[in-house]
Amino acid sequence: MKKITLKALVVDDERDARDLLRYYLAKNPGISAVEVADSAETALIKYLDFAPDIVFLDMVMPGRDGASLIELLKKKDPECNVVIVSAYKDYALKAIENNVYDFVLKPVNLSDIRKLVDKYRLKKSNNLDGKLSKALEMYADGIKIKISSSNSHIVVDPAEVLYCEATGSYTMFHLDNGNKEIVNTYLGRIAEILPSDRFFRLSRSYVINLDKLVEVNRAESSCVLVGDGREVKLVGAQKQIRILCELEF
Repeated sequence: MKKITLKALVVDDERDARDLLRYYLAKNPGISAVEVADSAETALIKYLDFAPDIVFLDMVMPGRDGASLIELLKKKDPECNVVIVSAYKDYALKAIENNVYDFVLKPVNLSDIRKLVDKYRLKKSNNLDGKLSKALEMYADGIKIKISSSNSHIVVDPAEVLYCEATGSYTMFHLDNGNKEIVNTYLGRIAEILPSDRFFRLSRSYVINLDKLVEVNRAESSCVLVGDGREVKLVGAQKQIRILCELEF
């Protein structure tokens, strides 16, 4: 699975149950941050401020109950992910009634939490791929694209992309003006989406914009790109360099 992490919010008025779930989540490498709330009112404030990817919610609490909180969250964010956590099996039906399809019986165990975290990490990964695919499909129309970066969204003109570089499970977009933007997607996925008549997979590490290519050195297995008055030399795989030499563009 891609290196996708989640932020989790635990909502439970029982301190021991809340602390146990927070402990299990904190131990999971798929969780980047955990916040807790002891009431629906506090949870709503934290949800708006913390923007969690998943909410673990006890249904029985003083004041507003879990069902009321789910209704509020769905109004604020129809795509929010809620897992009902309860000591009562009957609340599994409540989960269905509230369009929440995940239920964990108390006391929670580490195995169940791992499965749920993996499930929602996969969902988030697929959502990111889907959004990126839709955005990059706009290349064909010569339209600027919106890409999810590490902290926000950026708008990029395809003509301004010099090359893309793999950085672990992420991809770095190197732009003509020297700016760099990171995308939460593997380079292999980027290579599949980018139009093959304009972009070329130079190696496991690079995808280049053929419009920026000015030199190919077969002896050195390298090529030179030029963007906005600056040159960049990249080393590619020998096989890909041979193919690059034979391309007509």
